[in-house]
Amino acid sequence: MARDVGQLYTAGADRLAHRAPSDEALDAALEGCGLGPFRSVLELGGAIGEFTEMLAPRCERLTRIDVSATAAAMARRRLVDFPRVEVVRGAIPDAIPDREYDLVVASEILYFLDTDAFERTLATVRARLLTGGRFVVVHWRTEESTRLFAAGDVHARLRDDPWLKPLHTESTPDFMLDVLERG
Repeated sequence: MARDVGQLYTAGADRLAHRAPSDEALDAALEGCGLGPFRSVLELGGAIGEFTEMLAPRCERLTRIDVSATAAAMARRRLVDFPRVEVVRGAIPDAIPDREYDLVVASEILYFLDTDAFERTLATVRARLLTGGRFVVVHWRTEESTRLFAAGDVHARLRDDPWLKPLHTESTPDFMLDVLERG
């Protein structure tokens, strides 16, 4: 089961602003996704929808999931002008819709999952990501007590997975980014 990260969105706007990814991380993740257009995109850990808003114009259909009711409500308000974006409130991997995706983005989420949820999430992504599809993963490198894994451990695990081919890795003092392709 995933750590209850929904609490992160109940501490007020200051906490949300503090957790917001940097422009550099968002830009790197967007570049890692590619230009599209994408037929079907899945965003895990969509939070308040800042990255979703940037990615949406490249997508025919974009489904984003967050466990927090507060974050999902904030994202719905932010994304009201994007009718092809579906905002799902639920835990991954159980809330992932059963369809194929040509792009999956995991931003600041995988290190909150316990080992079972992490492995089930990877199995679900493997089953639903089309061959040649991209899996773009970005996490903060800073330490935080609510995370079950360090960013480096998550990214090393993904790069070592035989069904994923690493295309690009970026590591700054603030964040880690991996662009992987489904083989």
